[in-house]
Amino acid sequence: MKRFNEISANTDLYTRIKLAPMNQRDREVALNALRTADAIVDGIQWVVNGVKQVIAKVSENPASLKHSH
Repeated sequence: MKRFNEISANTDLYTRIKLAPMNQRDREVALNALRTADAIVDGIQWVVNGVKQVIAKVSENPASLKHSH
């Protein structure tokens, strides 16, 4: 299994899960859920940033929206 880079993630949450009183299987499930949530958030942020860039481009050059016939 590939090791997840927890340095860039919210280390406090990972530490809390690692220290929580639970068995190893439940701990792995919780860590995998947190990793999945991090990936989803990263994807949403990527989309939002892309939309912001498109809006900024259109705002800079509104003539680009006109259709030429």
